[in-house]
Amino acid sequence: MNKEEKLKKEKKARETNKLRGLRITLIIFIIILLSLISFVGIYVKDKNEMSDIIPDFILGSDIEGNRIIQLNVEQDDTITLTDSTGAKIATGTEEELSNQGYTEDVITQNNYTKTTEETNKVEVLTAENYEKSKQILINRLKTSGVTDYKVRQDKDNGNIVVELKENDSTDDIISTLSEVGKFELKDSETEEILLNNDDVKDAKVLYNNTQSGVNVYLEIEFNKQGKEKLQEISKTYNSNAETEDTTNTVANNTVTNEITEADLNAAETTNEATDETTNTTTEETTDTEEASSKKIDMVIDGTTIAQEQQFSEENATGTLDLLIGSGSALSTDDENNNLDTYIIQAQSMASLIKNGVMPITYSLESNKYIESPITIELLKNVIIVLGAIAVVLFIFLIIKFRVNGILATISNVGFIAVILLILRLTNVEVGIGGIIGLALIQLLNYILLYMLLKAVKGKKENDKAMKNVIVKFCMMSVPAYIIAIVFAFNSFIPIYSFGMVVFWGITSSVIYNLLVTKNLIIKAEEK
Repeated sequence: MNKEEKLKKEKKARETNKLRGLRITLIIFIIILLSLISFVGIYVKDKNEMSDIIPDFILGSDIEGNRIIQLNVEQDDTITLTDSTGAKIATGTEEELSNQGYTEDVITQNNYTKTTEETNKVEVLTAENYEKSKQILINRLKTSGVTDYKVRQDKDNGNIVVELKENDSTDDIISTLSEVGKFELKDSETEEILLNNDDVKDAKVLYNNTQSGVNVYLEIEFNKQGKEKLQEISKTYNSNAETEDTTNTVANNTVTNEITEADLNAAETTNEATDETTNTTTEETTDTEEASSKKIDMVIDGTTIAQEQQFSEENATGTLDLLIGSGSALSTDDENNNLDTYIIQAQSMASLIKNGVMPITYSLESNKYIESPITIELLKNVIIVLGAIAVVLFIFLIIKFRVNGILATISNVGFIAVILLILRLTNVEVGIGGIIGLALIQLLNYILLYMLLKAVKGKKENDKAMKNVIVKFCMMSVPAYIIAIVFAFNSFIPIYSFGMVVFWGITSSVIYNLLVTKNLIIKAEEK
């Protein structure tokens, strides 16, 4: 080999090394980026605060604990209290009225008249209605975002037992389960029902950012029949009817419903409070006339959530937006800021309205918390021990394979970030089985890395060798893969969690190592 050829070869080797170094640097940068996204998150401005757009981990009930709720068919009679003029004061069972302050002494002192009727008439206590009530309850759980739950019903008496995992929103979810969910838009004076659940297509929570904070709305969308009714009602119950001069008219079909501090109870599904109306209803200021004096009330389960309202203009949109309240997302610790409470109230109302009326009235008989035997402290200790074992194993890998051992360790960090990211994005519930599955996946990935490094050690051409190793690993993983798929369809959370984690783990391990680790090691060994 002459000098010129030698120089050309050296130059080519330097260029190859530069490209190899650039490739390795780029891959490591991608791994760091993936790790930051997975372990830290991606934060964007949402409702005046920074929030992570990557979903949180969903922990199974075998880690967070269970709540057991017993709902029994109401046996007590419903009592209606009226005053001397015949106006209705309150309605409920004797216990409910007592809790509201309507004791026998109060009733006697105020000369209220009591009338009683069966809460659940004999003719409604049928197997069909039991099943319908159960399905409505399940729909409410789904609407509230509950995924880990069990619902059992005694077919003889209709009583229902609900088991769901414990988290920050459990109490708010439970508050909707025993409610009937009867929505009505009625005439304030005659109490004629103008719209009800049969006219509703959907109900949801909306947010609107303003300079003063975040407005929380309950939007009720009506079906074709309800839309037509609403349009006619908006003509009749209109503050501008029969008059030319009005004030306080607004736009945007929105009912303003200001909620007082006394009404802020997260366990309640509705609130008493009303104020002025914005676009769908307005506080009337007119010169006269019969038509312009007609007003409406919006009621859920007998509780008025918007009282004596009017429309400022004809409503042809088929939707009503009820302003629940406003608050600042920047100061959620402020005792005067009730944004979270408004959101919970709106979500509870939406869940009740959109899922229909329970044909049977239930009472909350018991509400018990069953603590998980696996405490958070124990879980942390287990993770620390497993992490320490992993560190020792990868130190061994670095000692044995040196540079490639370091690159394989870096690659493994990226793999952990990817699998955790997948579990969060696919909303896999991670229970005890899921944690065992993660430990198994990490062990399998370590074995694959060891096989790859051993196959290419000291070899100049290692591309084919690595592909053979990955194919061999795939064949070895087939039984585990089949078991994982079968387990993923199981309703028992520990088994389901194990199956889903192993399924995603094996899938991502093969693809990730084929795309990432293989390229890192090839470039490090290439001569």
